[in-house]
Amino acid sequence: MPDFEVVAMALAPARHLAAFTDHYRAKRPARIRIYFDGEDAPDPVQVGLDPKDLVVCDAAFWATRGGRPQAVEDRQRVVYAEAYSTLASDWLLVVDIDEMILGDVDVSAVLGAVAAEREAVIFPSLEAVWRAGDDLTREYGATLARKPYHGPLSDQFADLIYPGRGRFFVRGLLAHHMGKHAVRRGLPDVMVCIHESKRGDRPLKAARARDPGTGRTAWLLHHDAIGLDAWRAKWDRRVAAGDTAEMGRRRRRQQAAYVQAREAGEEAALFADLYALKPWQQAILRRLGLLLNI
Repeated sequence: MPDFEVVAMALAPARHLAAFTDHYRAKRPARIRIYFDGEDAPDPVQVGLDPKDLVVCDAAFWATRGGRPQAVEDRQRVVYAEAYSTLASDWLLVVDIDEMILGDVDVSAVLGAVAAEREAVIFPSLEAVWRAGDDLTREYGATLARKPYHGPLSDQFADLIYPGRGRFFVRGLLAHHMGKHAVRRGLPDVMVCIHESKRGDRPLKAARARDPGTGRTAWLLHHDAIGLDAWRAKWDRRVAAGDTAEMGRRRRRQQAAYVQAREAGEEAALFADLYALKPWQQAILRRLGLLLNI
């Protein structure tokens, strides 16, 4: 069975880093590395990592790497390139701190089932959501996951399912629908990017992640909103930093709506509209095969 390493870049509280580490440790990787995108990193022991595997991206770190890029996406590319260049395992799994493999999936088995001619593996995204009436402040408390919608008239679909909020959705999700990926070790001329790796401007030839034990898709569960308070803190940080250069048009609409709601003290209502599904929304999504219990 192939071995693999996990890498993420994060600026998040210690408890979120620890939850990430605990989750992936159970998947039996050879190594987990977190690059902390700031000066005040938590104690590595607090998040379950060896000190060498919690890399603090402070001024000294960037001084040896040509300076700190302004855009978070460019900082990610730098640290992913470093992780890939020092990769000792067969594969590098590139994810964010709020993304976890859904269910009891053996990641090594998934990677071992990939055809030799495929250079990368895409783990498609699900988005964690709540039922209306649930405690939205409970971190990682979502009990449902919505799948991306790949059918026709996706804009109209979002308007139907999320009245007044459809303009924020891309293929039925609020965040990305592209998934995340693992890339094989030792490939020439590869740039490890956020959702996929490329050679020049062309994505690597990738397989879709499947669990060989069941034949089913191996999904990546994205906690785009870990909980109401964490979601509020995330958007406050993004608005203050202004460093997400590659944020899509609809994500920028979300940011603008958040700023407006925050100023009016209505962000909790916005959160509920976006992440807490009413019974009729659940019924439609289930009928279409777009909603799972988690």
